Amino acid sequence: MHTRPTVRQTLALVAPLLMALTAALFSPPASAQISEEQARQVRSLLADSHWVAEGPENPERVAYMFTDMECPYCARQWEAMRPFINDADNVTQVRHVIVGILKPQSHAKGAAVLAADDPLAALEKGQKEFDAGGLAPLRNIPKDISRALGENRRLMQQLGIRGTPATIFTDTRGQLQFAPGLMGESLLATHLFQMEADAGVSR
Repeated sequence: MHTRPTVRQTLALVAPLLMALTAALFSPPASAQISEEQARQVRSLLADSHWVAEGPENPERVAYMFTDMECPYCARQWEAMRPFINDADNVTQVRHVIVGILKPQSHAKGAAVLAADDPLAALEKGQKEFDAGGLAPLRNIPKDISRALGENRRLMQQLGIRGTPATIFTDTRGQLQFAPGLMGESLLATHLFQMEADAGVSR
């Protein structure tokens, strides 16, 4: 049976990652030298979080992006990812780990996504209409939804992530990578969606 590490175990586990995450700038994304077992456990923690997926249903790669529905840079990264997500050759699934930390309505808007009958449609509406106010906040938040948002926030804190967006993915060498902040088109193409690498692989 899979058991989730305790907070203390998790903090010890990701200690080598914190140095990479605190880098103010990165090009290419900062890479932490961690063992395969450490990377496996980090991926397991992320997989157990509460997320909304977009992209192929049976992906070759999975990336995680901590997203606050009141974060303008999250909305900008979501928009920048559209050409890659919608590309017929895309094999990367992006899982948005929803958090509510930035503004007073962040929690209620995050809850509106996770509690929606179609969470992906709610996510898309909130990001696409961000400049017009985005998604309407949920008034009566179910306890399980509030708990899910709290667990995502604690995971974010445990990983040493201090802002959104923050993207965690596997690079072309199979190593875990962290990209704090907004990723530009070139970084998205080369590192997150790896379109250039995939172009050289026959299908």
